[in-house]
Amino acid sequence: MHLIYIDDSGDEELCVFSALTIRVDKWNSCLRAIKKFRRDIQMSDGISVYTEFHAWKFVSGRGKIADGIVPKGRRCEIFKQTLQMVAKLPETRLFSTAFPTKTSEHAYEVLLRGINQTLQKWDSHAILICDEGKDAIYTKLVRRMQTSKSGAIDRIIEDPFFKQSDQSYFIQLSDFCAYALLRQERPIASKTKYGLDQAFNLLEPISEGIIQPG
Repeated sequence: MHLIYIDDSGDEELCVFSALTIRVDKWNSCLRAIKKFRRDIQMSDGISVYTEFHAWKFVSGRGKIADGIVPKGRRCEIFKQTLQMVAKLPETRLFSTAFPTKTSEHAYEVLLRGINQTLQKWDSHAILICDEGKDAIYTKLVRRMQTSKSGAIDRIIEDPFFKQSDQSYFIQLSDFCAYALLRQERPIASKTKYGLDQAFNLLEPISEGIIQPG
């Protein structure tokens, strides 16, 4: 059995989804590793373990994330350190899609089909846990796919569950993964100067690849 945490990132041209897949028997081990990492960051940079990691705000220097100033360059370094931590979480896999923004619902559907195929190989099932925002749209899409006679997602059970990202470390990490992929596929100079166009490579140890339009 797996828990799959999904979040997206994008701009006017590209929509990216990342799905962080955690085996249920490794969930507690993963959470302990994440909490240790956040405590270490709190000690080194004063960023509370309760501060939400929201990728584009974090690397852009927006918002007060600590009592002192955390410069943009340091924020980008922490961003990359976070991805390195994710890549070491036990029995964790990452699924990704990158599609034109206007086809975001299709991108979500393709993501689920890819996940379902892998779950069949693993002889496992999964529950989806997603960031809030498009609850009705994605619930309807999942239900339709679950009941479809053609290419049904038979390994994904129940409706997706939706959580506020500030209440879930795992959704925040999915957001970081998605943003890293966005900056790889759509690099911009202000972030490339800090190496964020190469940051997604840090996730290679757990990546199941990037599904893109054929």
